[in-house]
Amino acid sequence: MTGRHIVTRAQIADGLTALGVRPGATVIAHTALSSFGYVVGGAHSVLLALRDALGPDGTLVMPAFTPQLCHPSTWRAPDLADAATDPRIAARMPPFDPRRTPAARTMGVLPELLRTQPGTLRSRHPHVSFAAQGPHAATVVRTHPAAWRLAAHGPLGRLWDLDAHVLLLGAPWNKTTALHLAEYATAYRGRRAGLWALPEPDGHGGSRWHRVPELLVWEGDFDALGAAYEAAGAPLADARIGGAHCRAVPLRDLVRFACRWLAGHRDLSGALAPPGWLEVVDAEAPLPAGQLGAAPTDSAAKEPI
Repeated sequence: MTGRHIVTRAQIADGLTALGVRPGATVIAHTALSSFGYVVGGAHSVLLALRDALGPDGTLVMPAFTPQLCHPSTWRAPDLADAATDPRIAARMPPFDPRRTPAARTMGVLPELLRTQPGTLRSRHPHVSFAAQGPHAATVVRTHPAAWRLAAHGPLGRLWDLDAHVLLLGAPWNKTTALHLAEYATAYRGRRAGLWALPEPDGHGGSRWHRVPELLVWEGDFDALGAAYEAAGAPLADARIGGAHCRAVPLRDLVRFACRWLAGHRDLSGALAPPGWLEVVDAEAPLPAGQLGAAPTDSAAKEPI
């Protein structure tokens, strides 16, 4: 029987340096804390190591998503089905507050820890916000349109502009949020869009709802996409930190590859839309969701519920 790896802050920082993380860089990090082994000091040591490697001039970004604030019509459990049609339940959803609403537990420990740190900023999308810390944090999170939420006109587009790197620290390819940029940019077979419900504060501690146009994104083939990226010999650095297999990937190279791969390999024709979507239609034409490298816009109309 073998014991767990024991990993310190210094060892993690050294591993990040071996991955090519340099002072002043901009990174979006995805972490699986348990994959490292036993981290001395826990999640805080990982966050400190990231800051050590990036230095004071580096910018750290993590997804701080809040799926717990989705409309009851999206709830899948059979015993919650009655809530989907009860407007009183939806109206009592706590409003999203960028400063106070915690990231979902399913996001892992690190995003919530980063969110609570002094100087961290957060984008204002009620379902897919990003937390950012560092000199470019305000640039990354300043604009986050309600519609087409993970497209180039939001924080992921600003990471493209900043030539950021994606860090997968023990996390698999299917956690790579930046790959959604390719879904918005590529008209793969079976791409679809619909109307998605978003909450906003009602002024009385609850939420009122409106619908916005949105792409049906899917992470189901991201592991295969990532494996193809590695097999192609595309730009990538990897290292072992404790028990964690860690990767660093240039965001632009990865997204460009993903656009080509999705066009040639993905086919979602005939797939069923998840609960909560309305007016789902084919989305073969370019989306009004910004272009990579272009200035962000927010022109989508809201439809009250």
